[in-house]
Amino acid sequence: MRPLIDRRQFLGAAAASGIFSSAASAQTIPMPSVTPWPQGRTAAISLTFDDAMQTHLDNAGPILMKHGLRGTFFVITGALNSWQKRIEDWKELAAEGNEIGSHTVNHPCLLKNIKFHSQSYTPEMMLKEIQDSCQDIVRRLGTHRGLTFAYPCGDMTFGPPGQQVRNQARYLDYLAEYCFAARGYNSWAPVVPEDLNPLSVPVLGWTFGRDFPSLLATMEPVRQGYHWGVFVFHGVGGQWLSIKSQTLDELAGYLKGHGEIWTTTFGDAVRYIQEAKALVIGPGESTTHRARFVLTWPLDPAIYDVPLTIKWRPPLPWRACKIYADGAPVAPLKSPTAAAETMLVDVRPQTKTLEFEAIPS
Repeated sequence: MRPLIDRRQFLGAAAASGIFSSAASAQTIPMPSVTPWPQGRTAAISLTFDDAMQTHLDNAGPILMKHGLRGTFFVITGALNSWQKRIEDWKELAAEGNEIGSHTVNHPCLLKNIKFHSQSYTPEMMLKEIQDSCQDIVRRLGTHRGLTFAYPCGDMTFGPPGQQVRNQARYLDYLAEYCFAARGYNSWAPVVPEDLNPLSVPVLGWTFGRDFPSLLATMEPVRQGYHWGVFVFHGVGGQWLSIKSQTLDELAGYLKGHGEIWTTTFGDAVRYIQEAKALVIGPGESTTHRARFVLTWPLDPAIYDVPLTIKWRPPLPWRACKIYADGAPVAPLKSPTAAAETMLVDVRPQTKTLEFEAIPS
């Protein structure tokens, strides 16, 4: 990911404004930037599960817990599935750190074999599907970090054919009122963070009936490109469009053993990407022994609350540094072991200043 402010622009602005002492201005003071993924990881994966199935509670949740992972469960909140029948189990799954997102109330879909056929839906009906589902999740779980959404059957529109173009715009407008991100199903590709459309996130393709080696092969473009991959599962060890429990167990075990891959919820991956794109890093007053930067976070802090990993390369002849966020000392994730090596530090959203102070050798 490119630095958010070009170093040459920074040095020119610094010289013009006189913020450096004459000794400091003779040095090259690099600008910090955000790593593509937290702690310098090389890729991200999210495990998502659709339809609020019994097997999510009985099989998928325990497998994730076994490996210390967290997933995203897009639930249908209507009366004919496990959301209503086993709400205490869903609350427990959420308390374990899993994300619960909306998949509407009744799962309206344009497929002919789906009972709630969305071709017969009016705008008012679709808005109610989204609104009622989201409000029910918030009421039952008390979540205040914002919600994510999965389009039923991947359909991003509704209504009769002649109205579907206009209704696609309406659908996005309704979602933006209640959710900050949405996952599709019909578009298959790794997510390139710089190109993210948060209301139309693609997935890695069909998973039902596939085995672990097949899923692992699907992840390879994600790993090679520093991208984000979103898996979609339905049944786990039973029910419809199912994979074997063993397959999920093997995949989860692999992800647990590969710390270079950030395995995270759908919502937190979007948060990190959007925060990294929006963060503005500007120059502050610096000296020969202290580099100060001003951070501006334009996104809603109630939703976008994931720390960002900042990387910075100390100028020569610096080596060891102390780091301060809003004046308070913070420990680096990675300290330089030689002059001019990159260091990493996690920064909480809404931090206003980040300072690096050279430690005398």
